[in-house]
Amino acid sequence: MNPQDPNQQPQQPEQPTMPNPLAVMQPGEQELFQMKRHPIGIFGAYAVASLIIVLLAVIAFAIIPGAVSSNTDASQLKMAGALIFLLLTFLIVTFVFIFNIVYWGNRWILTSDSITQVQQTSLFNKQSSQLSLANLEDVTVEQNGILTHIFNYGRIKAETAGERSKFVFVYAPNPNFYAQKILSAREVFEQGHHGGKQPPYGTTPVQNNNPQ
Repeated sequence: MNPQDPNQQPQQPEQPTMPNPLAVMQPGEQELFQMKRHPIGIFGAYAVASLIIVLLAVIAFAIIPGAVSSNTDASQLKMAGALIFLLLTFLIVTFVFIFNIVYWGNRWILTSDSITQVQQTSLFNKQSSQLSLANLEDVTVEQNGILTHIFNYGRIKAETAGERSKFVFVYAPNPNFYAQKILSAREVFEQGHHGGKQPPYGTTPVQNNNPQ
């Protein structure tokens, strides 16, 4: 490149390309939100794992060595207890790590055309299913118990006209908000497919009632 050449056109910077969140997205389809589970659902696993580790530590370093009178035997038991404690702690931490990946791997993805449900049941087992907004009949929210209202989470179910819907999302954060988002997207979808040009998401066409 010659900086003195007046006829040389300056190079335009490359525009970054955003990867599609879903490989099945159609041209013009827009992602509206991704919904993951509420943290309350994984809090129990953390609490139980922490409690087990504390109990193992008490048993390995306090109860078992204190049950023998000989200092030599107590020292040997402490060493053996420490090894067992470290091994069991490693297994518990590994289990919690895998559970964390599986828990946060579940999500709903709402686009302007469909709902995609991603279900992860194990570390190497993930399934995806899609529901067109054209087949969506209703969205229901269930919040049972005082904790669901205090921490604002619940169950969201996307209902269809056919057989029992498989689209159920548990531990949904702010379920009423997301349910309203889905219903609004369906309304915009129906207006776009039955009324001609699709309006932007989140807007409502203005009707002119003034006489001509």
